[in-house]
This record gives sequence, structure tokens and C-alpha cells, in this order.
Amino acid sequence: MTLKKSIKEFGTLLGENESLLDRDFKRIAEKIELHWGYEEFYPFMNKLFVNDFDRDRAGFSPAVMQELYDLTEIHDQLFPGIKGSKKVFDR
Repeated sequence: MTLKKSIKEFGTLLGENESLLDRDFKRIAEKIELHWGYEEFYPFMNKLFVNDFDRDRAGFSPAVMQELYDLTEIHDQLFPGIKGSKKVFDR
């Protein structure tokens, strides 16, 4: 299943647009779906947002980063009790 289909709030946010994560980063999308609703979501997302300089990675486009941020926001709203101590963003 895709993130757009499995997370209805994300699907609603995207509307007619397809998810770039679902299209171009299937393995990452599957891991997000696996961690969805669990505290492990936050450390996983943190690894996506932080570019380790010792790794050879090009990074994500701004549009993909926006999807990751949107998913984090939706997760925070749906599961406020499991933020844990490792939040992705300080607000």
C-alpha cells in the first residue's frame, strides 16, 4: 500500500497530486508506513532530515522534504502521546 492510501490525512493533503515518496522512494515510504503510530517513527524521520556529512548522499528535493515534514505534522496530530524524547522538530 502507498502512504497516500494508508494515511488518509496525507492523501487528503495531497489531493490529486501523487506522493513523491511513494513514487521515487518506495523503500523509505514503506519504512515510514511500518513505523507509523509508533515512537520509532521519530528516530527514523530524524535520520531522513539530518544529512550525515560522512555519507555520500545527495539529499532530498524541497518537495520531498515538504512531504516528510507534512507526514511528521500529521503523525504529531494523530499520536500526540507518543512523541517521545526524540522529536524531529522543536516548535
